[in-house]
Amino acid sequence: MRSETIRDLFIGLIVVAIQVILFRHLKIYGAESDLVLIWLLSLCLRKSRTEMLLYAAFFGLMQDSLTDLWGLHTFSKTLLIFVSYGYLNKISENRFIIWQTFLVILAAALLHNLILAGLSGFVELYSSSAIFWSMVIGGSLYTAVIGSFFYLVRTE
Repeated sequence: MRSETIRDLFIGLIVVAIQVILFRHLKIYGAESDLVLIWLLSLCLRKSRTEMLLYAAFFGLMQDSLTDLWGLHTFSKTLLIFVSYGYLNKISENRFIIWQTFLVILAAALLHNLILAGLSGFVELYSSSAIFWSMVIGGSLYTAVIGSFFYLVRTE
């Protein structure tokens, strides 16, 4: 196994731990940011499609196992990467300004949260429609803001 892969797996596990320990409890009106999704989107810029599908499934399963939502994050993150990888890889050649980054992360988070909310509704996990809108709209906006902030402070 290459050292870059080991480093990415280690950082990913730290990101999952931070998501479960810290970001899960930093809710604004019931909406929470998904740091694991932001990490996967940043990995899409430099990994192959197969590697990204494996990373999405692994980190989604880790997030599911620690939040007791067996399979919801795994399926939604894997499907998001499967659907959006070509677009994300194509646009990664450009250096974006902050509002473009915000819109790309917002679109990915909206798709992810719609898949997650659809699955949650299918298995009747949540009984209120307010939770649905808080998760889809609020969570997507919150994730886009946090992701844009990380884009601003990242180092090359």
